[in-house]
Amino acid sequence: MSSESSELRKEGVLTTFGSVVGLAFGPSVIAILAISPFIPPIEQEFGWSRVQVSMAATIVSYMVVLVSPLQGLLVDRFGPRKVILTSIPLFSLGLASLYFLPDSLPVYYTIWVLIPLLSIGLWPLGYLQAVSQWFEKKLGFALGCANAGIGVGSTVVPLIIAAIMAVYDWRTAFLGLAAIVLFITWPVTYFTIKEPLASDEHRANPAGLGTPFKTATREPVFILLCVAFFLLGLTATSLVTQQVPLLIEAGWTQTEASFVQALFGFSLLFARVFIGFIIDHVFAPRVMQVVSIGGALACILYAVYPQAGIVSAMLLGFLLGAEFDVLAFLIKRYFGNVAYGRLYGVIFGVFYLGSGLGILGLSSSRQVFGDYDIGLFIAAGILLSCVVLNAFLPAYRFKAGNQD
Repeated sequence: MSSESSELRKEGVLTTFGSVVGLAFGPSVIAILAISPFIPPIEQEFGWSRVQVSMAATIVSYMVVLVSPLQGLLVDRFGPRKVILTSIPLFSLGLASLYFLPDSLPVYYTIWVLIPLLSIGLWPLGYLQAVSQWFEKKLGFALGCANAGIGVGSTVVPLIIAAIMAVYDWRTAFLGLAAIVLFITWPVTYFTIKEPLASDEHRANPAGLGTPFKTATREPVFILLCVAFFLLGLTATSLVTQQVPLLIEAGWTQTEASFVQALFGFSLLFARVFIGFIIDHVFAPRVMQVVSIGGALACILYAVYPQAGIVSAMLLGFLLGAEFDVLAFLIKRYFGNVAYGRLYGVIFGVFYLGSGLGILGLSSSRQVFGDYDIGLFIAAGILLSCVVLNAFLPAYRFKAGNQD
């Protein structure tokens, strides 16, 4: 291997490592996947209902719908590094503000409106686009390793939250997370996230062509991806945000439920890397069919046998572990590099449109029917419909190049 190729590989590995850290302590974990442990203590302190407190995750999801296309535009125009480094201190500020939260739902909701805006560069797109610029032949594995950061965060962050809350309270837990974001994430990403020069990018991605944004959005495969990821958003994220309250109502203690949440994160972490490796060798829509079936099984188990919460959480971990690996991979394989950021941003936004509806729907079904069972059975049916949709996705248009 030439020294030039070795240097490209080194920069790509560094960028992947920085992406792992950035995603581990980013808004995808802290503002969505790890919000569950905060629901019971906030509900108890202010006397708000479960639906009112859970609305924070719904608001974040709706805001992601708005900011994702803008993020894609910013990343395509300025590059991921600048957008990421600017957003980290702002995200930390947003989290720290929750320490001062008064007994006011409007203020609570306003803060959660602002957090996705302040963290606009920190949703997965920024990091995944940075990684995708360095890899081609092993694209799936590289994206999976980067996306593993969300799994790392989903494993570690609930434990950090539980540890701080056990000694202090939920307010201090938000302050502690803000400090981690500012004093760990920013320095790490500053020294690791790299962008190739024009000549390097050509070598790293020799098939640097693609479908223009407007043309791509009119193609059937784009519509299929939008519908499939909307349905996935309806189910997966809503289940995770309600996982701890669901388990507590089924008889698990707060500590036990937090442990299951951490196991979910470990499963997601493993799935990110494993699924990333698999989709380099197996047609990615087939992989999504398998994990969607597993997600449907998890919904049914939670409804009829919540004592199997560990199994259900691990199946959900594989479902969420596959989603954004596959999305990032398929966009490049179907549409190339020309409008990667904007296309990812739109579909990512569609996913969170479904996510917001799903979080509200699942928490509301619990309030109306007294438990989560009806909502869980509906979620299982939706996931099975995703299996059918993935069967219609065609062969890849842009094949892998020769770069490792």
